[in-house]
Amino acid sequence: MLCILFFFVALCGRASATETNQNSADLTSLSLEALMEIEVPVVFGASKFEQKAMEAPSSVTVITSDEIKRYGYRTLADILQSVQGFYVSYDRNYSSLGSRGVNLSDSNNRILLLVNGHRLNNNLSDSAAIGTDFILDVDLIDHVEIIRGPSAVLYGNNAFFGVINVITRQGKQLNGAEVSGEYASYDTYKTRVTYGKLFTNGVQLLLSGTYYDSAGPDRLFYKKFNTPDQNNGVAQNMDGDSSGSFFGSLGYADFTLEGAFISREKENPTAQFGSTFNDSRLQTTDDRGYTSLKYAHSFPEIVDVTAQVYYDQSDFEIGYPTAIGPGAASFSKEKDAGEWWGTEVEFNKRLWERHIITFGAEYRDDFLQHREVFDPASGKVFSDASRDRLSYGVYLQGDFMLRTNLHFNGGVRYDQYGNFNPAFNPRLALIYNPWKTATLKAIYGTAFRAPNFLELSDPRFQDIKPEEITSYELVYEQEIGRHLRSSVSGFYNQMQDLIVLQNGNYTNLNANTKGTELALEGNWNNGIRSRLSYSLQRTEDSSKQNLPDSPEHLVKMNVSVPVYKQKIFASLEYQYTSSRRTLFTTSTGETMNGMDAGGFETVNFTLFSRDLIKNLEFSGSVYNLFDTRYGDPSSPFHLQDIIEQDGRSFRLKLTYRF
Repeated sequence: MLCILFFFVALCGRASATETNQNSADLTSLSLEALMEIEVPVVFGASKFEQKAMEAPSSVTVITSDEIKRYGYRTLADILQSVQGFYVSYDRNYSSLGSRGVNLSDSNNRILLLVNGHRLNNNLSDSAAIGTDFILDVDLIDHVEIIRGPSAVLYGNNAFFGVINVITRQGKQLNGAEVSGEYASYDTYKTRVTYGKLFTNGVQLLLSGTYYDSAGPDRLFYKKFNTPDQNNGVAQNMDGDSSGSFFGSLGYADFTLEGAFISREKENPTAQFGSTFNDSRLQTTDDRGYTSLKYAHSFPEIVDVTAQVYYDQSDFEIGYPTAIGPGAASFSKEKDAGEWWGTEVEFNKRLWERHIITFGAEYRDDFLQHREVFDPASGKVFSDASRDRLSYGVYLQGDFMLRTNLHFNGGVRYDQYGNFNPAFNPRLALIYNPWKTATLKAIYGTAFRAPNFLELSDPRFQDIKPEEITSYELVYEQEIGRHLRSSVSGFYNQMQDLIVLQNGNYTNLNANTKGTELALEGNWNNGIRSRLSYSLQRTEDSSKQNLPDSPEHLVKMNVSVPVYKQKIFASLEYQYTSSRRTLFTTSTGETMNGMDAGGFETVNFTLFSRDLIKNLEFSGSVYNLFDTRYGDPSSPFHLQDIIEQDGRSFRLKLTYRF
């Protein structure tokens, strides 16, 4: 597969070379400095003010909307799967994100997910939805900031392994209407209507609605259930997925009102949680929404102020069909509901054009956290748990230019999270430019994750402790000419009291992870884009055993080239994930080691065109081009150890602007 990829690069690169002069004509008038600005992305989430990625106190990757289109990414999970050091496992219901060797299949609650700086992790499981349950249509994304390493100094809870900040498109970028339609494998349909406008009176508006429906594969085989009375292990028409989502933004002067909502229903073919196999009543419904009012104003020569107040809600429902005898099953339901509101204010002060001081404070009231399991037929309640939680935090950060080529970034945050002991989390970073095109970063940071509502909803689990991490990282970033950027990073993470499910109970364990990441990115004026990365990581618990779902090797390679002017692009993506240890839970509730999920390679191909016909975009994608058979480790809530993934599939997409 690698040989095919390199052949593709050489062939398409040669073809596009004949068009270089024409394609780059619009860039010839730019100065060298302007071209350098194009090649270096700007990031906001690393320090809560805009700065070049090479100046940020973190290892940062930025994925743009252009890359999303060229590579045919369908979900945020697809985007993150392409990024160095990240990998995604899918259990046929939710996508679980691994970072630097850790993926414990527990709802992505060690990664903080933001949309335009607004926290999306819910207040039930602290989960961050990245699959088809993500609150945004990826067509609304302008760019994604992936900020690695503990970031509790600015964000508090859940910013354990990093922060993902999704920045949306603005109304002025559309300045009209846009409609999109997709058809894909497994009778999958998706439609979107978006309208955006910057009016002459300064009002900026963006409204968008999306509907998605997929029947999923009609036959899925699970060897654990391969008996005649369980349809010989075949789940028939049990993978349906449908959702409707909305996003809106209204801005005027210093104020922005923003809101989003998604409702998603997903059938689960895996007989998770010990339910009966091939029973369509095992399905989940997720509702997630928020609204926020933001204020941002710069008082010249005094201070920059940003503030927001917000309201969020999250609802979850699942049905549990459970066998009680030959041919008979009982049925119960679980309903979880969460609501919360909060506010945040931040002040940025620039001193002598060299230093930036940031001070901020947050307050949050989780006034509703409720979980109920009941019999829908009789109304009998089996368990009922309710909580509320108040939390607040204050933080102080300074970015100091010690010399023209040496920055020091340091900060500390104090958090009082519910009834847990206060948490103090610092971050220190030295950022040194030995010469103009090179950057060295030495970063130290800590973070925490408090037990979430669902982990505490059973009285048996009250003694679990908050998680803590201490991270050390060295990063070397180098610009190579005007078109290439490389990075090398080494990290060591000490993790205490990770919360895991073992033998039906939550408990704490300690683990360490260390690794190296190598990355090379290329952007050429003729439209060629490329990314290459390799990650070597090893994660062990205190008994020196590898953690589950922790691949030692990750390889990512992306190449996109113009094949006709700047109107048609061919893009190829190669990914390799090495073998991973698995766990599963027996019918008696015991956690056991399963077979290793074998290493695998996948290749995706996308052909994307824009303005071949005025205002029309088209893309056709083939995923898992060589039909590789592979599986991801299951979660501790499954009776089987490996969940098989899809083979070759396709998607066709049209977008038209009015």
